[in-house]
Amino acid sequence: MKKKIIVAIFTAGSALTMTQAFAAAGTINFNGNILDNACDVDVASQNQVVVLGDYYKTEFPTTGSRTAATQFDIVLKNCPVTVTSAKVRFDGTPDLTDGNLLAIDSSVVGAATGVAINLMTADKADLPLHGSNSYSYVLSSTADNTLNFYAQYISTAASVTAGPANSVANFSVVYN
Repeated sequence: MKKKIIVAIFTAGSALTMTQAFAAAGTINFNGNILDNACDVDVASQNQVVVLGDYYKTEFPTTGSRTAATQFDIVLKNCPVTVTSAKVRFDGTPDLTDGNLLAIDSSVVGAATGVAINLMTADKADLPLHGSNSYSYVLSSTADNTLNFYAQYISTAASVTAGPANSVANFSVVYN
């Protein structure tokens, strides 16, 4: 009986030693910076109305037809020296046909259907709604920074109906 207890204790002790033999230690370093305040969004850029214009429904002969692009800007001021670039993300109600596009406000009586609003970067590349923007704007700490964007109507169906074609998007600036 004593031999069995001694063997059991020895076996348990060996198991504990073996577990420790496989243990390893290491160090994790966490690095980062606390930045100055971000840039200020110019008051005129905070609540804009972008007039996309009036178009006849016949100007959308097929799905994917686009209107002329209308430029709008977001101006950033007082950027700290440590903030050298930024990306802008747009959020809003996505179109049911194409979630990358901004939906027309269907709560407006008689709202247009079969169209949505396409947002674009300064180089007129499509900018997906709610998406990560790979377009980075270089910022200056010594001058105002005008970030150019474009918007246009795009047909999302073969048939477009006439009516108000309004929508709302919110934007957020992500500093790099």
